[in-house]
Amino acid sequence: MDDLAAFKEEVKNRIDIAEIIGEYVDLKRRGVATIGLCPFHTEKTPSFNVNREGQFYHCFGCGKGGDVFSFIMDISGMTFMEALEHLAERVGLEMPRQRGRSMETRLQAERVAAANLAAAEYFHRTLDAEEGKQGREYLESRGLTTDTIRAFRLGYAPADPSGLLAFAKQKGLTLDDLDAAGILLKSKYGGSPYARFGGRVIFPIIDPTARILGFGGRILEGEGAKYVNSPETAVYHKSRVLFGLYQARAALKRSRQAVVVEGYMDVISLHQAGIQNAIAASGTSFTTDQGRIISRMTRSVVLLFDGDSAGISAAARGADTLLSTDLAITVSILPDGHDPDSFVREHGADVLREHLSRAMDIWEFKLLGLSRKDAGPEARLRLAGEVADSIALMGDYLKREIYIKDLALRLGIEEEAMRKAVAGRIRRGSTPPDTERVSGEIADKTGLLAAIIRYPSLARRLMEEAGARLFSHPLMKKIADEIFHRIVEGMDVSPSALMTAFDDPQTQQIIARAAVLPLDETMAEKYISDNLRAHILRELREEIREIALQVAREADPGKKKDLLNRQNTLKYRLSTLMNGSGSNRRDNGTPLSR
Repeated sequence: MDDLAAFKEEVKNRIDIAEIIGEYVDLKRRGVATIGLCPFHTEKTPSFNVNREGQFYHCFGCGKGGDVFSFIMDISGMTFMEALEHLAERVGLEMPRQRGRSMETRLQAERVAAANLAAAEYFHRTLDAEEGKQGREYLESRGLTTDTIRAFRLGYAPADPSGLLAFAKQKGLTLDDLDAAGILLKSKYGGSPYARFGGRVIFPIIDPTARILGFGGRILEGEGAKYVNSPETAVYHKSRVLFGLYQARAALKRSRQAVVVEGYMDVISLHQAGIQNAIAASGTSFTTDQGRIISRMTRSVVLLFDGDSAGISAAARGADTLLSTDLAITVSILPDGHDPDSFVREHGADVLREHLSRAMDIWEFKLLGLSRKDAGPEARLRLAGEVADSIALMGDYLKREIYIKDLALRLGIEEEAMRKAVAGRIRRGSTPPDTERVSGEIADKTGLLAAIIRYPSLARRLMEEAGARLFSHPLMKKIADEIFHRIVEGMDVSPSALMTAFDDPQTQQIIARAAVLPLDETMAEKYISDNLRAHILRELREEIREIALQVAREADPGKKKDLLNRQNTLKYRLSTLMNGSGSNRRDNGTPLSR
């Protein structure tokens, strides 16, 4: 076991997975199990199971599963290393030197995070001081209360950077740290540093674990861009961050729906009005990574955008970004002249909730152009192409088929024409894998995987006669190889140990699914025998086909006769196995494996 894997196991051993998950899910003991409503899909009857002893979780409803690291990754959108660092810090452990990530890089990330935290504190304090009066008056003019300002840790950055620099030095930080965080920029000519956010109201960008990742700053007067955002840093990656997610966590869990808007003030005004499941992209157009983060935390999304052309275009782009997820997507367009902030302040939360309840299905939104009287052939052709582009983004084959049929009918074009258009776009682009086919392959072999995890002594027979070749799916093959390696080395093959060996959530989910399958030793033996028998039948058929090809090519009568004799022997063996008799071995008594 390498240093990182050993450290991961040490962190896991110090953590009670039920305690961590219990901060996000209302868990109750039921016998030996700890259960609750799944945070990853909508359900009324609890099917989310947390196994304290095994240190893993599994939902019998949606299939989500894994260890404490994959849970934090799924619920917060963190990477594996971020989840590991977060949990290590929680139990008071320091991260070891990591493969592929130098100590220098990790220390830089820590300094940037510390600089962000210090700057956030300084900006927030300044808002209450005399030099922050302009920022305070602006926020009050936008109707924000003291509680809201505190909840979002809003602040003000003075034009003069000397106060921030002095405050940072009190915290043990340097100008280099502030420069690495993109807060103060060093002069190339030895002069005073430049304050990136000087003269701006500050919107801290906070991740679900309360880390300050970066800032957005709105100018109040003078020339310059209306908004300035932190650059990409060691801790801030715009494409993987959502503004307001930290404040929206509880509401997303309750409502199972996210309201996605465009601006910082849109999010804040909606939260203050009581619509606290509002979030926004952070200094970038909406991205696929952000869509995946949302899909880990909720099941549906309403895209709430302005009614002008820019807002409608943004809604269309956002909808397409989400199509590769399993989210239910609707679109709500505000009356022209309004954004979410102005609408909720003028009309109130109840009117906005009513407006959201009438949100259009994504495809109704896309087909709005058909209702126009001037939607001639060219406009219809362009719209059909846009619809085909969107359908091609879906990873689920069955889902694509349903929408091809429905939307071809609504567009008034041949179904086969739409199917070909979608297929062409899939070939040219990079569409997610067919998730139905992949999940089918995994489901087929879950019982076999469960058998070798639960009963390692039985797994030896499988290992000797077929090995991991019985598994067609690459992730399951990888898990089986790890199990066989651990058996040979006399290592732990428990679900918890296997999850420690793999960082990716999908592999851990497969292990969790196998770990909760009800299975006694008799059933395990049957899974192994049935799969070995099927494997041997495939091997026999393949060898018979190969001999047939050799017979057709062979000119020597003697060699041809030997081949035919061998073929007849294998056919007899195949017939015997198919009729249910015989052992899972070749006719010469050795295991049938290649």
